[in-house]
Amino acid sequence: MTQQPPRVWAGIDVGKGHHWITVVDADGDPLWNRKVINSESDILAAFGEVMNGADDVTWALDLIDGPAALLLETLANHGQNPRYVTGSKFAAFKKSFSGQGKSDLKDSYVIAEFARCLRRQTVPVPTPPKVTKELTLILSHRNGLSAERTRTINRMRALLTSIFPELERSFEFAGSGGPLILLSGYQTPAGIRRMGESRLTAWLAKRGVRKAATIAEKAVTAAKAQESSATGEDLAAELVAELAQKITEMNTRLKELDSKIKELLSQHPQAPIVLSMPGFGELLAAELLAAIGDVSRFPTAGRLAVASGMAPVSKDSGSNTGNRLRPTQYSRPLQRAFFLSSQAACLTEGTWEKEMYLRKYKGYTHDKGRHKKAVIAVARQRISVLWAMLRDGRLYEREYNPREKAAGEVQAA
Repeated sequence: MTQQPPRVWAGIDVGKGHHWITVVDADGDPLWNRKVINSESDILAAFGEVMNGADDVTWALDLIDGPAALLLETLANHGQNPRYVTGSKFAAFKKSFSGQGKSDLKDSYVIAEFARCLRRQTVPVPTPPKVTKELTLILSHRNGLSAERTRTINRMRALLTSIFPELERSFEFAGSGGPLILLSGYQTPAGIRRMGESRLTAWLAKRGVRKAATIAEKAVTAAKAQESSATGEDLAAELVAELAQKITEMNTRLKELDSKIKELLSQHPQAPIVLSMPGFGELLAAELLAAIGDVSRFPTAGRLAVASGMAPVSKDSGSNTGNRLRPTQYSRPLQRAFFLSSQAACLTEGTWEKEMYLRKYKGYTHDKGRHKKAVIAVARQRISVLWAMLRDGRLYEREYNPREKAAGEVQAA
């Protein structure tokens, strides 16, 4: 009778329709592998086979969202704590294996070996609270919709420039709904001239456009500046109207999502702490809390700074020392939240952030990039402050000054 191994490592190559799971023992020898359909019944069956074959299983996978959602939920429901192998580390580790071929089976074996040999390089996959999970989902959806809106605006402006460049230059379509309503009805110089300023003002006001007279005046002025019509004007105008209507619908949906994010943020226990800090609005606070998850994942403020890309990394070799470079592996959402909030705080009068920003800005000798460097320096200090606030559950203290605090600690010593 073969005795089952006390401990094994299961590598999971996550896929949309199916996953590949490979189990290895303490020597790295494959014990079990098979294709697992991304369905609850097949995942549970595979889970039972692996658990029945060993006393202790370490699960590792290369993806923790999207197609992996059902798999992670199943593991969490059975008391398992999976580990995450990041893409860059997986790619570097895979190069140490012979052969250039790629298959899901091989990838699952490499993931299992990574977890067995380099467990400290894997990342635990926590089960986030419901409000954090919902914030993550809705922010991802909002960011995708916002990017699609930007692409649609660019397409519409390109079409409008081809037939009516004067009108395209007259309005900022990204920040106002009135010009979009105008384009949904009138897109050509001749059509706007026929309407005239007074009738166009009434048409816009009937549709609830603010400052209808100003928009109508600009549109008629632009129409009078262009007498000729472009080839294919009618079809281009039809497409511009369609895109303008689509952008208006996107704007409405984005406002609905922002309201939902605000509602979810009000349910997060740490939201008041983040919002009390200068520079954080509701959207940036939501992005930050969703990216951080549980602050206990970061035992020190330095670890949070590294995760957000705000701490430089060393690159020394031999006698060539003291080299500090920008990191390449960090959380983009965390970096965005800390950088934009710090930049806003640097523009706020009466804050230590602005004082520190001006001091750092003047201290850099080269003009190129010194604004960004100064903001990053401020952001690094704010990370330490925010980490302590989240750890202790304290609101931001307006009178806080890091220079005075450092001087007081020196005197006390």
